[in-house]
Amino acid sequence: METTTTVKGKSSSTRISRNVQFTLCGSCYWCASYLDGRGIEKCPACGEQRVELMPLAGNEMYTFDYEEKQGVTVDFLPLKIAA
Repeated sequence: METTTTVKGKSSSTRISRNVQFTLCGSCYWCASYLDGRGIEKCPACGEQRVELMPLAGNEMYTFDYEEKQGVTVDFLPLKIAA
């Protein structure tokens, strides 16, 4: 599935990427938003090959939290664009 993510300003919108993915390392919990859709095979922080990609819809955003006792929490939410 291919999506387009845009940033809306006062008078125009600019396309960032057609394919946005949340990227998370299962070993060290390094994470990033990956914009070109190809992904990565190896974590740039720890070198492990446990990187997972989760695609985001064009109208979706996420919040990420890590706590030592609870672990990783990722919430996916609808994107709210001010009119």
